[in-house]
Amino acid sequence: MVDVRLDGLVKNKGLFQCLECGKCATSCPRCMSGKEYSPRLLAHKVIAEREDEAFIENAVWECLTCDLCSERCPSGVDFSGFVIEMRTLLAETKGLKGYRAHDGAVHSWMRMMTVPELKQNRLGWINEDLKVSSTGEIAYFVGCAPYFDVFFSGIEVNTLAISRDSVRILNFFDVEPVVLADERCCGHDLLCTGDRKNFEILCRLNYEAFKDAGVKEIVFSCPECYYVWKEFMPQVCKGFDLKVTLLLDLIEREVNRGGMTFSPFSRRVTYQDPCRLARMVDKVEVPRKLLRMIPQLRLVEMEHFGHGAVCCGNSAFINCDAYSKFIQIKRLKEARATKAQMMVTSCPKCMIHLTCAMRDKVRGGEWNMELVDIHTILAREMGWFKG
Repeated sequence: MVDVRLDGLVKNKGLFQCLECGKCATSCPRCMSGKEYSPRLLAHKVIAEREDEAFIENAVWECLTCDLCSERCPSGVDFSGFVIEMRTLLAETKGLKGYRAHDGAVHSWMRMMTVPELKQNRLGWINEDLKVSSTGEIAYFVGCAPYFDVFFSGIEVNTLAISRDSVRILNFFDVEPVVLADERCCGHDLLCTGDRKNFEILCRLNYEAFKDAGVKEIVFSCPECYYVWKEFMPQVCKGFDLKVTLLLDLIEREVNRGGMTFSPFSRRVTYQDPCRLARMVDKVEVPRKLLRMIPQLRLVEMEHFGHGAVCCGNSAFINCDAYSKFIQIKRLKEARATKAQMMVTSCPKCMIHLTCAMRDKVRGGEWNMELVDIHTILAREMGWFKG
């Protein structure tokens, strides 16, 4: 293990500030699911027992990077940030890549997109009623939805509905967004599995493509894509000057300007906070504000919500096991306990992972409930006041 680089990570991410109070372990979904894993113990090993390389190298890959431990830490340790950079260090120095779900297929298609000459067929989802452009100042970032729906067709997810409804919302605001035929994955999963080299290639290719299309602002509905572009793109791309906008923020801004209304939607719903949106970019209230503006919609919270919400049990497709399934089922139990008729998400991966749990042939049927993305509800119910 490269001690100089590791010393820098320990210092920069605040591991020396750890009080060993155990709050991280008692909030960690992996630990609470029965997995022998503790953020506190990993921090201790890295600081004081670095010779225990086998433990460290295994534990680094157990983390969900959901950031609940950082949320609860009284000392401000950036544990998720440490884990992500530690994985990069281990990948670069030892070739370690951890366990990757689906035999690493998702990561493989992301690496395929690093080929500059790659030609993709990723615009077939655009219906005739959607207005998009190939050049312009405002773009919509689609992400991996065109590939998710094919790859996960066995569980019948429809993440492309999020993209269609996001474009409908932009069209509603008289925006005809740029949608690129050669857009690449944001690289989130490569970053979180230590493949920093290919992550940065994707960043640069995407940045150049949007700049060439005359884009000045990019709108995102996917929390992970938004997080990557907001937090990492300025680090990777020299002179980065694109405005990064979360679609929910844009909708809230337009609502505050007046003139908008929502049709009644008589349902009892509960909301699943994505980790990247709630904790890593602190967007807890915006989706709730928008849902509460819909007449007759009743929002009921799960036991764990907001900054304390439990994740969907997987991140970057590297921790997909019995412990992840336990987390997902526990989350679905919380949702069912609210007596909500519908669970609302705002992340395609939350939709994939929770849908997968509901499709379980042994017990999944017990926890089935309608699962809908917030952008779909907003697109369907929004309108202008009629004077």
